[in-house]
Amino acid sequence: MKLQIIEEVTGEVSSNPVVSDWVKKDRVRAVTAGYLNSLSDEELIEKSTTDQLAAELAAIIKTEIRNARPSAEPDELEAVLNRVDTDVRMGVANGICAVTVSKGETLDILFGKIDNELKNLADETVDKYSGEVAERVTKRLDRTMAAVPCGLPVMPPHWIFTVNVWTYEVMGEYEVFTVIDNDNEVIPKPYFGHKGQKYVREYSEISHPIKTDEQGYNLKLGFNSPINFKFSGYAATIVGTGVEGVGDKEGSKSEQSIGYENLTIKYGELS
Repeated sequence: MKLQIIEEVTGEVSSNPVVSDWVKKDRVRAVTAGYLNSLSDEELIEKSTTDQLAAELAAIIKTEIRNARPSAEPDELEAVLNRVDTDVRMGVANGICAVTVSKGETLDILFGKIDNELKNLADETVDKYSGEVAERVTKRLDRTMAAVPCGLPVMPPHWIFTVNVWTYEVMGEYEVFTVIDNDNEVIPKPYFGHKGQKYVREYSEISHPIKTDEQGYNLKLGFNSPINFKFSGYAATIVGTGVEGVGDKEGSKSEQSIGYENLTIKYGELS
């Protein structure tokens, strides 16, 4: 990308006959190369997604022209510098587009891999369902797949994006889960005729209501455990370049919410 931008900017700026008399072509190339080489690959990509790269490079070249002290009236000089600003922006855009076109085959391969990965995830998801639910899920996934772009560039020509796929896993528990059967007639109760049967799931020790041990304590039957759950899935979207991605809080590849690790230790692999 750096080489393409250098040549495109040099060609655009030097094509102006007035500027070519003030600053030589080799000098424009050297100034452009010096600026681009001062940037890391990450900085170059980030700046190229906005006007920052073209604006900074144009400012450097215009300063070089001013330092050459051309014999021109202020109004004429300002008009030429405005033209130079446009030339630099065109050169930057053309340089980035040239790279995009030259790497078209590679980009198609990468998007093909993304498409295959999404299809595999879709198949795995549908396999978990059956009947009408599976049909609805399949249609929804097909719509999602159709929305994923299959090539570059997009407008404007120097915008670069990526298609990212996230897998997520949700694990949790209900501290207390209660179901009451108010129509139950098994448990009689004065005034109301019967008492609603209650089913409670929470962490508690369960003892036999009648039988006791040698010390006279009710026999321990076990423990009542809370209801736990776990499910997983995936999500795909288009993400622009930048320091942080979509939903990125910690900057790491894998992120966990507070309490997730404790639940993993407590329950292990849940089905």
